[in-house]
Amino acid sequence: MAALAVALSAASLLVREDYLVAQGARIVIVSFALGAIPFSNLLAQSVSGTDLRSVGSGTVSGTALYRVAGFASLAVGGIMDVAKATPGVLVAGSAPVVGALAAGAAVAGHNWSPFLRGAGGRGVSPAMGALAIVHWPGAVVLLAGLAVGRAVRQTGLVSFGAMVALPLLALWWGGRDAALAGAAVVTPMLLKRLTANNTVPPPGRRARVAVQRLLCDNDGTP
Repeated sequence: MAALAVALSAASLLVREDYLVAQGARIVIVSFALGAIPFSNLLAQSVSGTDLRSVGSGTVSGTALYRVAGFASLAVGGIMDVAKATPGVLVAGSAPVVGALAAGAAVAGHNWSPFLRGAGGRGVSPAMGALAIVHWPGAVVLLAGLAVGRAVRQTGLVSFGAMVALPLLALWWGGRDAALAGAAVVTPMLLKRLTANNTVPPPGRRARVAVQRLLCDNDGTP
């Protein structure tokens, strides 16, 4: 009887663990899908009939939206891009690993949206939305990086420094769970810089362009 009780208890734990894993996977998948909704592009198309993939560098960003649709559309799109990263994190609740993965998935969905055939933005807005829930000082770090970068006209370089510093500062201020969330949102943001809307640099310049993209978010001069 004792052996049977132990076996049933073990089976119950395995079933519960499988259920929690499946639930966490669903949260991450839904978070990716929500993050992939291209609000900025939808607003640009509805207001001015413009596909942001055809504007400038092809990044579906707030800057491109402002250029074609004005400040009101930028404000609405920015709020929606920030908000779309929050449901997955909120549903994850007290499961820090699931919350971090959901945050990173929302940023990845935004950066490589299947609705845009893999195009997307840079992930700043959904990253700030997710961090506002799990570790709000992290959102401040990203926002400060953008503000200071624009003030000194080095947005790419300063925001890179903010992204690199974010997980370390989060570990110091909020502990391991905060650092995990910081790393989860920063990773797809840095990868987006490297892939640069899926454009491949010419042979012979790939290493130099990769460094330039990572540090300054552009390909530099030919």
